[in-house]
Amino acid sequence: MRVRRGSWQVRRSVRAVSDVVLWGACGAALLVFGACRGAWAENANTEPQYSWREMWVGADATKDVWLLYTGITLAPLSKDVYTDGLRLRMTSGYGQYTARHSQGTATKTCIDKNGVQHACNGGDSQAAGTDSKINITYSDALVGYHMQFGALTAKAFVGASMVSHHASASDASSPLLGTAIGATGALEFWLNASEDAWTSFDLNYTMAHDTASIRWRAGWRALPTLSVGPEVRFERNEQAGTARIGAFARYEWFGGEISAAAGVATDVCDFYNGEHCSSSFDELAPYANLNFLTQY
Repeated sequence: MRVRRGSWQVRRSVRAVSDVVLWGACGAALLVFGACRGAWAENANTEPQYSWREMWVGADATKDVWLLYTGITLAPLSKDVYTDGLRLRMTSGYGQYTARHSQGTATKTCIDKNGVQHACNGGDSQAAGTDSKINITYSDALVGYHMQFGALTAKAFVGASMVSHHASASDASSPLLGTAIGATGALEFWLNASEDAWTSFDLNYTMAHDTASIRWRAGWRALPTLSVGPEVRFERNEQAGTARIGAFARYEWFGGEISAAAGVATDVCDFYNGEHCSSSFDELAPYANLNFLTQY
């Protein structure tokens, strides 16, 4: 009986050790399988994937005007921002510009022998001009659709915008002062004319302060990731407008790009409300723009 009991204890100990070894082997197998599965998944997804979120920030400056802006576009029902489908877009910006306007006329005065001031005979009149620093803020909330037509990419957006012009001084005046909210529409087109050439055209209009912008670019791929070419822009509101002509350089990588543009700009009277302008064209001034875009 003692021998049998001892043998049973030995068998029990051997079974316990074998159970530990078996469970250890199973655990190791699971770890190996998990590691292999992770490696398989990593190997299966070696090709990078575009994102369904796109964000950009930028800065723009010309004579007496500067602007900082940012925006985001979402493709909630598409696998990425290049696939056809619904788009949601939000943008905002803040900047400052100088408003030049006249406040009537100033006439030369004389003092007679009685000490009374009066207009001199033959006195010359001249405009009494004043400058005002105006702060501008804006925000857009848009919904749209992205559609691919072969080499042509088209986007259309509708929504609402809020545009605010506020003077930095209490005594400043401008026809644009105040906050306006209005309906907004936008169209964007991109055409790959060939492997080395492309062109784009963007149009945006909002009823808030009757604000609109147009931009055309033509790009030539000097390198697979570097494009250069000319650009033409026109921006206007209910008071006046600005025309620009220049050149740009655009460097792109997978999921992002950075572009810079520079040229000359001139203020032009708005063809609807030219009474606010003193001349049809102002002097030329340099402008610069820097924009960074990324997917995440």
